[in-house]
Amino acid sequence: MNLKELRKSTRKIINEETDVFFSDDDIDFAINESYFELADATEFYEREAMIPMLKWRTYYDLSKILAPDTFLSPRRCQNVTTSKWLDPTDTREMDYHTYVQWEKTLGEPEKYFMRGNWWFGVFPKPTQDGIGIRFYYTAIPPRMVDDSDIPVDIPREIHLGIVDGALADLMGQERETQKAIQYWNSFQMTVNKLAAFVDGRTSIAEYKVL
Repeated sequence: MNLKELRKSTRKIINEETDVFFSDDDIDFAINESYFELADATEFYEREAMIPMLKWRTYYDLSKILAPDTFLSPRRCQNVTTSKWLDPTDTREMDYHTYVQWEKTLGEPEKYFMRGNWWFGVFPKPTQDGIGIRFYYTAIPPRMVDDSDIPVDIPREIHLGIVDGALADLMGQERETQKAIQYWNSFQMTVNKLAAFVDGRTSIAEYKVL
């Protein structure tokens, strides 16, 4: 279903063919918010990017590298130079299992970690500029704007679940609490269904390995 069809389905359920109470923009906003909530809950939208390795650099700002994507979480990372997959870790593990001055260690990156929401780190840090790390991650998908825009990377049978999320929002605005709860519960069933689908599918990173 495209945005126009999602909007039409939403209007049909709320029994409103005109924009007396809700404009098209109001409904489109609710649809997109539902779509984004679905992405945040299930992380179905996967992307990849290259993080160029810089000499003696441990940390990289993903907010600049991944723009304009709204980053959610890392999936897998591959050192393009060595073709090896990096092991995930964190700074506490590094402090405990390595040594206090691990940030000074030089060599080809073998591990990666996140620091805060946007800082990506590698260990060891490279001794020279290189092609970099192929970074697979999940993000919030682009907003649907045009009538022909469709929800990406999810099965068609999930699309009407986006309408349920939008209806929960719109009914809440109308103070139709019971209806809002009903549609929200239905939306949560869609979340669970999509989460199961995502868990069972082949990720981008896994596909690249095959």
